[in-house]
Amino acid sequence: MLIVRTDKPTYSRGETVRITLTWNNDSEVPHEVTFTSAQRFDVAVERDEQIVWQWSAGKFFAQVLTTLVIEPGDSRVFKTEWDQKGFDHQLVPPGTYVLRAWIKGTHDEGGTLVELT
Repeated sequence: MLIVRTDKPTYSRGETVRITLTWNNDSEVPHEVTFTSAQRFDVAVERDEQIVWQWSAGKFFAQVLTTLVIEPGDSRVFKTEWDQKGFDHQLVPPGTYVLRAWIKGTHDEGGTLVELT
């Protein structure tokens, strides 16, 4: 299960949005995932069903095959930030945005809402 949180629900224009992804194994068996690159997660910000920013955009990841095992009851935490800028490097307009995140190579995803004033 992936839980997506921000450090607060509402942000002033231009304020950094701090994002935390907590990936929990709430099953009774180890959760094993094989990654085909150094990228473990991704985050996208949407408004009106259009992606306005994506964490991985413009990044390059080493092509390396690795396996991660999360034991029952254990979790992994990933953190990143969004500067409220879109793909055009300009601040996005105020409003409500959907923040979606997922773990690469799995079906685990989550999301939350963020309000920009």
